Amino acid sequence: MSELVIIELENGIGELVLNRPQQRNSLTGPLVMELQKGLEELLENDECRVIIIRGQNGFFCAGLDVKAFFQEPEPAWKANFTNDWTKFHRTVFYANKPIIGAIEGFALAGGSGLALACDFLIIGEKAFFHVLEVERGMLAPFNVFWLSVRFSYRIALKLALLGQRLSGQELVDLGVADKCVSDDRVLFTAREMAERFASFDAKNTQQLKKSIRSGRLDSDFDKLLDAIRM
Repeated sequence: MSELVIIELENGIGELVLNRPQQRNSLTGPLVMELQKGLEELLENDECRVIIIRGQNGFFCAGLDVKAFFQEPEPAWKANFTNDWTKFHRTVFYANKPIIGAIEGFALAGGSGLALACDFLIIGEKAFFHVLEVERGMLAPFNVFWLSVRFSYRIALKLALLGQRLSGQELVDLGVADKCVSDDRVLFTAREMAERFASFDAKNTQQLKKSIRSGRLDSDFDKLLDAIRM
């Protein structure tokens, strides 16, 4: 695996690190495929009890790398990008290990979809979310998907339809993020939360997460996604 995604595992805590800092960790097909491989690797490793997703160099994710997506000649990965991105979110949906997002800088468009996929969010005071698709006249399937799955109708509308930047504290006040801390404490706080998860019985934690998901949701990812795309 190349260095587009760095995988770290220590003391039961796995980390997936988006590593395109010059492009603000924006998404390309190769990066998404490596995220998928890294996630599968950590989910299958019994030594990993909890996963943190973060970006390199103080930025979470700037969304799709539009320049790379529309370059000429067309990149080979473009044709299957939607399928690869969907596969990643499907894997997150069924993941029974807790997933924490450490949000530094910003999470834009597809980056906010990646952040919302996480079970818990630690965000910096100067960081923000921006669901941009409404301004661009686009459907944001995974922003809408995770907003629908995790939050109330009102919160989903506020993030998806207003298209406003929301700061770390605003996201905590809405119940979208769990903690807002000084920007230099985001990763420390995420790891602190992860240490708590790692101290619990792994099988029990995973069964609890699976039971909560099954009790609250239609457990068919594709059925839920199809309903959003209709």
